[in-house]
Amino acid sequence: MAASKPQSKDDQVTEYIAVGKFSKNVVAACDAVAALFPAQVVRAASSAYIEAQNSYWNASQRQKEPACFFQPTSAEQVSAAIVEVVRADCAFAIKGGGHSSNPDGSSIQDGFQFDLSKLNHIEISETDRTLRVGPGVHWGPLLKILESRGLSAVGGRDAGVGVPGFVFGGGLSYYSAQHGWGIDNLISFDIVLANGDLLTVDRDSHPDLDKALHGGGAFNFGIVTSLTLKLHSYDGMWGGMNVVDEANFDAVWDAYDKYTSDLIEEKKAHLIMDFFSSMAEWWSRNSWLSSHRNRIRPFSKAFVASPNGLAKEMQEVTNCRGERNAYWTLAMRYDIRLLKDCYELWARMTKAYEDRFRFAFDVNHITPAMRNQAARRGTGNVYGLEGEDKPMTNILLTARWSHESEDELVASILQSLGDAIEATAYREGKGLSFKYMNYAHHYQDVIAGFGEQNKAFLLKVAAKYDPTEVFQRLRQGPFKLEEDRWD
Repeated sequence: MAASKPQSKDDQVTEYIAVGKFSKNVVAACDAVAALFPAQVVRAASSAYIEAQNSYWNASQRQKEPACFFQPTSAEQVSAAIVEVVRADCAFAIKGGGHSSNPDGSSIQDGFQFDLSKLNHIEISETDRTLRVGPGVHWGPLLKILESRGLSAVGGRDAGVGVPGFVFGGGLSYYSAQHGWGIDNLISFDIVLANGDLLTVDRDSHPDLDKALHGGGAFNFGIVTSLTLKLHSYDGMWGGMNVVDEANFDAVWDAYDKYTSDLIEEKKAHLIMDFFSSMAEWWSRNSWLSSHRNRIRPFSKAFVASPNGLAKEMQEVTNCRGERNAYWTLAMRYDIRLLKDCYELWARMTKAYEDRFRFAFDVNHITPAMRNQAARRGTGNVYGLEGEDKPMTNILLTARWSHESEDELVASILQSLGDAIEATAYREGKGLSFKYMNYAHHYQDVIAGFGEQNKAFLLKVAAKYDPTEVFQRLRQGPFKLEEDRWD
């Protein structure tokens, strides 16, 4: 069930002694790193600082004011910097693409901000089988490069999403029915530990750390400076998007159920259903991709030629960059009747707010490949979803609004919606503890949802590679291994 609301993560830095606006700890960290890499440290009251703030997707992250941004250009610079930050006992945050829906997802107030935007290398292997990419890369430009070479990757469905957050948060992709989670397509990664050590990790060199980052969140163990991903051939896809009114919802549900029944056989297909209110009416927006034009024809109105094209279209339709955004997520076993009941419950509960806030109810599959492909490949992940080759349902509840004064109200509404829908699923015997990290609210305990055994494994790995708990104690942000301990 949903966790109760924790305190703000920024409350964790109250022990620091203030020196002017900033603590002596963060001043020491920024000064020490600036002495090593003066061109990479950005301070307030500069155009570069404002540009760094505005690079965040979510308004609640843009308003954060770190003491300094550190924008490294190499893994070695990250290594040297984390040593100084730890020596200063300074609170810090880590930003890759900056697309988190949480106010503390990758930003910090008055602390030290790692900004990895300049680690933006893209290297395709000579065999076209693997891709080495930096944490500062976004999926839109990357997919464009890959598709020009007849290639693709299990990547983001919105062009503005960054590579590292998508992958290490799980990675729900248009290719997931065929190739599983994005994280299941991670071959290796370079990571800087709290003591400054730089490791190249794969299932042979460091099998425990490799498995831990297959679902456990990179930020719980270190700072990733490069990812090596599997590449797949790309020979064309049909995709598109349509919007229908409430009078046609029964046809939408029927088509979705038919698509689900074909999902095991038709692995080159992906569909998102999105319900929302606009102009005092209810609508359903359906986004889809398939290798066969006729496979999900009931949803088709327009076609685009590639995943990159659909990613751009998704970004345009869901263009809420710079606004206040929040997510809440839950999962359940697939049941079309239950899914309709959950939608109707959501619609009733949100109707009173339709003039103030913009809520949406999104439905995605957790495909059989997402449940089992990692285990079959021998890599594994920590999600605990292995089982029958049957799809599950992931529900994403979203909210958009304009004023900071309404942040807590929106959060409480989302939590009430999530709790009510989750309770409905559990009453029907269909509820699941799993929570998809990339869609989770910072009030939710994602790690606990993986099950006791997987959580215990993650804690054991963290104790080995981060014995002084730097990435739990000093790293600010959600989804720590023991949320209650760091409230």
